[in-house]
Amino acid sequence: MPQMHCNFFSYALGHGADLTITLPGVSPCDMDDPVLLTHQMPEKFPVLYLLHGHGNDYLSWERFTCVSRYAEEYRIAVVSASVGNSLYMDTIYGEKFYDFIGKELPEFVKAYFPISDRPEDTYIAGASMGGYGALIHAMTDTEQYRAVGAFSPATVWSKEMEERVGHKYPDAMDLYQTIKDDLDAGKKLPDIFFCVGNNDFLIESVDQFEEYLNSLKIEHRFDRVDGYEHEWRFWELELPKFLDWLPRTDSYAKMGKHKM
Repeated sequence: MPQMHCNFFSYALGHGADLTITLPGVSPCDMDDPVLLTHQMPEKFPVLYLLHGHGNDYLSWERFTCVSRYAEEYRIAVVSASVGNSLYMDTIYGEKFYDFIGKELPEFVKAYFPISDRPEDTYIAGASMGGYGALIHAMTDTEQYRAVGAFSPATVWSKEMEERVGHKYPDAMDLYQTIKDDLDAGKKLPDIFFCVGNNDFLIESVDQFEEYLNSLKIEHRFDRVDGYEHEWRFWELELPKFLDWLPRTDSYAKMGKHKM
């Protein structure tokens, strides 16, 4: 599979930005089928923007999960970028991480790589802080994403959360109010997948988020799994479930993991 680590100048941040992009490609499993032995792809790939959590970076999903293999098996491009501990929000010192993730990163990726520009082929997901980032971006730009995934997401930010991690975050957007505003405006929400381990320190807030969605009669997929904490072992377990769940309509979907 083609996999690239890339650095480019970001106009939203005012400095260089790091990302990794993995594209489906020819694999050893294709060698017995001459039709598949080509680097000419029939159409651009669907894409998953996969966001990291607090203390992580653009390589974390690659280091701690089998996401590169999943990109190949599920025939989907996966993009991850570093945002530090910004909460995916703009900082007071001028780095516009909200615009970087919501506007500039997709613009750059679609300009330089064979990535579909159709919203129905575009997905966003993340873990912990990245779960919040994925949810808030999906709910503030509902027409850009077909579905969103949040693994053990921090759905509410508080002083206690800052004390736990040892530093302040930029001001967070209110996820609950954002969803209510979407519904009041008659917007169609992206499909929602989220999960949490029953020993996770965030479980109470995640359960409350699920209750909130139920109160608004918003359909969603929620996995609450015994025996897991706030950990990569759990996110690695849930990632292929999320990829199986994605409501894909692209032509690569039927070429997915069963072929491998």
